[in-house]
Amino acid sequence: MMTFYSSMAVYTNPGRAEKPSEAKVRDLDEQIQFIKRGIGYLPDSTLQIGSSDGYTLSRFRTAGVKRVLGVEPGTASVELAKRLYQIDCIHSSAEDFQTEESFELILLTHVLEHLYHPQVILAKCRQLQNAVEEGFIYVEVPLMAQPDSLCPGFFSFEHINYYTKENLLQSLIQAGYSPISVIEHFNSNLSPVIGVLASTKAQNHYLSLHTDPIINRKILTEYRNKEITYWQGCLDKVQKQLNKSKRIYLWGAGIHTCQIVANTNLLERCHIDGLTDTSTLKWGLQQGDWICQDPATIDWQSGDTVLISSYASEKEIFDSLTWLRKRGVTTLRLHNIDDSRAH
Repeated sequence: MMTFYSSMAVYTNPGRAEKPSEAKVRDLDEQIQFIKRGIGYLPDSTLQIGSSDGYTLSRFRTAGVKRVLGVEPGTASVELAKRLYQIDCIHSSAEDFQTEESFELILLTHVLEHLYHPQVILAKCRQLQNAVEEGFIYVEVPLMAQPDSLCPGFFSFEHINYYTKENLLQSLIQAGYSPISVIEHFNSNLSPVIGVLASTKAQNHYLSLHTDPIINRKILTEYRNKEITYWQGCLDKVQKQLNKSKRIYLWGAGIHTCQIVANTNLLERCHIDGLTDTSTLKWGLQQGDWICQDPATIDWQSGDTVLISSYASEKEIFDSLTWLRKRGVTTLRLHNIDDSRAH
């Protein structure tokens, strides 16, 4: 996974000219106010583990935090953080980074689900805050809710851990934190999310937490069956158009391309001629039987078809491919959803 994060992972969309999405701006507005309300003020120092392009820390700095520092394994993201927002980052993983500084607030937004040993990282965060009078941590992760609440592609190779409200709170308590504020959203984002603000000072707000593995297993089974039906159904709707294609290219060398291959019989029905993506990090890398290509280097021909696999960014990608349609290339939207709540 570290190879993926350090060399391939991209969390900015070229179609937005490296600017944050409307959803990202909205989410940061809320996170800052949620933390400020939960504590009563914004702490003077903030460390973000998994700082991506630096936008989050730039917003906390603008809100009044005096010292901000990121930890980020992705080379491209570290460079973006410095160039776009003048945010300094430790170029390292959550497991390996070291710092002599203490921070009053630590942010882990959509990070724990990616880690092989999340409890080790939470314990490391708690230790970093031993020297402060009272430290705080804000953790946000996708929420494993009921099957009907979960979006297509909720389970992906990037996510190793999945959290319910109960086991997330338990994880923080076991690491030495006391949860003081909890927020859940089901309809505002791509998938349900939960955010928890916790303190290093003992506060017994949550004394009895019960996790039922039988119920969780039932949720997983129901969702998996629903997932297979969904992806195959999407493919069935565009199959006739695919059958008419001279050549077929998959657009997007990432999570959702993996999922369409894994969750459908696409490869049994169609010959896929190539894989393409706008991310320079992915060009030349082999995924399955294909080498990811720069779309500008492909000799596009009238009668070719591009199948967009992304759920979160499908419309954004489709709108950016007008230049292909002008060349007679069909651009198919697999999901055909205008608002995935990710924008």
